[in-house]
Order: sequence, then C-alpha cells, then structure tokens
Amino acid sequence: MSMTWAPVTNRVLVTRLEPHRVNSTLVIGEDAALLVDAGNTPAQGAELLASAEERAGVPVTHVILTHAHEDHYGGLKGMGEVESLAHENLTAVPVTRTFSMAVSLDLGNQRVEALHFGEAHTRSDVVVFVPGENVVIAGDLLEEGADIQVDETSNLSNWPTFLDGVLGATNATTRFVPGHGDVVDRDFAFIARAEISMLYGQTEMLIQQGTALEDAAAATEWPFSAETLAVALPKAYAELAAKGITPRKQLPIFGL
Repeated sequence: MSMTWAPVTNRVLVTRLEPHRVNSTLVIGEDAALLVDAGNTPAQGAELLASAEERAGVPVTHVILTHAHEDHYGGLKGMGEVESLAHENLTAVPVTRTFSMAVSLDLGNQRVEALHFGEAHTRSDVVVFVPGENVVIAGDLLEEGADIQVDETSNLSNWPTFLDGVLGATNATTRFVPGHGDVVDRDFAFIARAEISMLYGQTEMLIQQGTALEDAAAATEWPFSAETLAVALPKAYAELAAKGITPRKQLPIFGL
C-alpha cells in the first residue's frame, strides 16, 4: 500500500493511516527528518518509515509519540533503530528517551519542540510545535470529523488547561494537525477547547443541582454524541466526586 503525503507546509507533511484515520506527520530539516506518531502495527510502522525517508530525502532519525494509544505507537516496533521519544508516563512500549516537560530537537535549520502540559486525553499527551513552520501537531487532544475520545486515563478537568497552554503559543495563522482527520485552524481548536470545558463545567453545575448521572445526558444540550456521553459523563462525575462534589438528594416537601 503506497502512502500519500499531503503538505501542510513545504517542510511539514501528513499521511493518514488506516484503519483508524490516524495522522502521522513528517517534519523535514536540512540534515534529518522526524515522524510524529508511528502507526498501528509493526508492518505499518516499517512501511511508514520507508515512505517518509523516500519523501524527505534525508534520514528519519526520530519518532515522537503523542500518547499511549496503540493506533499511534504500535508501529514503533517496525522502525528499527530510529530514536523514539515520549512522555515519561507512556509505559506501553519501550522508547529510547523519555521526558517530563519538554524536549527540543534540531533537524538542521528546523527546530521541533515537544511539550507536556499535564494529563488530558491520556496521562502521556505530548504536543509538538514546529515554530519555523507555524504548525502544531496535537495528537488526540484534537479530533476532526469525530468526537473527542475519552477513556479511564483521560483528565477532563485539565484537558482545556492543556489546550490553553497550546493556544497561548499560537497565532491566527497557525495550522493544527489533529490525531485523526483533516488539518484545522486555530478557530477549530478554540471551539474544541470550549466544548471540552463545557463538558466538565456543565457536569459540575448539574451535580450541584442534584442531577444524577443517569439523568445527565438528557438534562441539557451537549456538543457530543450519545456514544461519547456514555463514556465522558461517568468520567466527569468520577473526577468531580474525587473532589467531593456529588449530587445531593432532593428531600420531599411535605404539606403542599
């Protein structure tokens, strides 16, 4: 299967990997190149690396993993001796180098910065900045064409804060590569941030009004599907319960 590389800029290109529409991003410097995310399987990872090196015209020396979901890291085992980097919380697959907050790489007149602003989509989320190209590679912090994905490792409270850190370092012309789907602009990222913040904030308000979890999906208008809410609302209720915020039972009113 041949891979098609779509340019975001002259030095940043994206290919989409099936079966999950996962984006892998190629950043090209004068001396070397790197990939952000490795695909789903070792075979796919090997094919991705070969295709990236052919397209870049320089060796692909590094792979940065955005988070600990297999559709993004599973291809690493097929990439041989390429140096791999990930946040220290990503323990699902061995990598060459981990970091806690930030790491910077020079590919030859092309700087790349990977940063961690805390837990969000997972405990190991990394966002990759390509400052000279004004591109941000966001992993699954952003999803285009589908809802955000929430699981037991997500942190709905900090996810908007993470995106605040990203958005604060961008401008009106910054391009964002989401974990899945088409490249988006900063307005899209702001809307996504607002929707995630609404999910957590609205849940807290419902809890304070005494709304039980089983009634929350129907209690207001949400910007997410029923399938997403079935996972996200229990997670939001659990996070808030851990802070001591739980629905109060409504006492019956007698004498009316």
